[in-house]
Amino acid sequence: MVNFSVFNELSLPINNIKEFDDFFKVLQRLRDFGLEKIRMDRRFTEYPEILPHTTFQQLLGQITDETQQRRLKSFINNSVAIIETPLIKEEEIEHEELLTNEYFYNHEPNNGGLACSDIWNTIVVSFLSNEQWNSPYIKLQKQTIVNDDINKINLNVRHTSRTEHLQNHQNFFNDLEIEKRLNIIQDNFWDRIDELFPNKIVFCKEVKEQIKSLDKTIFQQAISILRDIETNKKQITDFNYSPESQSVRNNSNLKKLRYFTVDSEKIYFDNHLKFSSHRIYFLEKQDKIYIGYIGKHLSTRRF
Repeated sequence: MVNFSVFNELSLPINNIKEFDDFFKVLQRLRDFGLEKIRMDRRFTEYPEILPHTTFQQLLGQITDETQQRRLKSFINNSVAIIETPLIKEEEIEHEELLTNEYFYNHEPNNGGLACSDIWNTIVVSFLSNEQWNSPYIKLQKQTIVNDDINKINLNVRHTSRTEHLQNHQNFFNDLEIEKRLNIIQDNFWDRIDELFPNKIVFCKEVKEQIKSLDKTIFQQAISILRDIETNKKQITDFNYSPESQSVRNNSNLKKLRYFTVDSEKIYFDNHLKFSSHRIYFLEKQDKIYIGYIGKHLSTRRF
């Protein structure tokens, strides 16, 4: 699970400066729950309209109340919450992979905060600038392309524009606290596998060495994905995955790279989940999901 919320840029512009009051209260409560950061698609000062036809700098110049000015400056200086940009960083998810899953809000394409609340399995935060944002959940449609077939899924993503909405997400915050206490790190991961993955996920022996060589951020992303699957917060089909191309299957040298050990037997793994420039190769067998590989993109005829 990630340690940040995401911002819904569609809730701008706001109607009046008082809407910052609820927004700041929500961010403070999220900090109390362990979400100290909020991700935005750009710096807050770069949004073209905070109020209608009013940039952030223009807004500051119009405010005569020193307390309000101080609070706004405090916000952009990360004192209310730590603001990160962009919503998805280069090292985290390849842009072309994000396009594999398309999101729609009110039938309009969305690749901003609403979509990223599902991608990151976190909460999206809005200003209460419109009644459509006065809800603990926002309805989205997600379209995923698998083997040239389009799967359409209706989602209710977690959302807040008022502190009262957070009461609906208590289970999420409880899970966040559990994950935080687990303190999963590479040095002790292999010794704790039975504790961390007791039911669904099974790691092939090859993964032990792969884990050691992963970048810390990549390791945390991979384990977050697999923990969400293990604890039934997500299904593996919720993520961007695909089988190998025919050119790989027909090439013995390339295919050989995708054999991993399951119950003392080497088995070919075809399906792979994509995140960043990395892959998780998996095999579904009976009621288990075997993980054979976590690492950088394996060789293909193109790469």
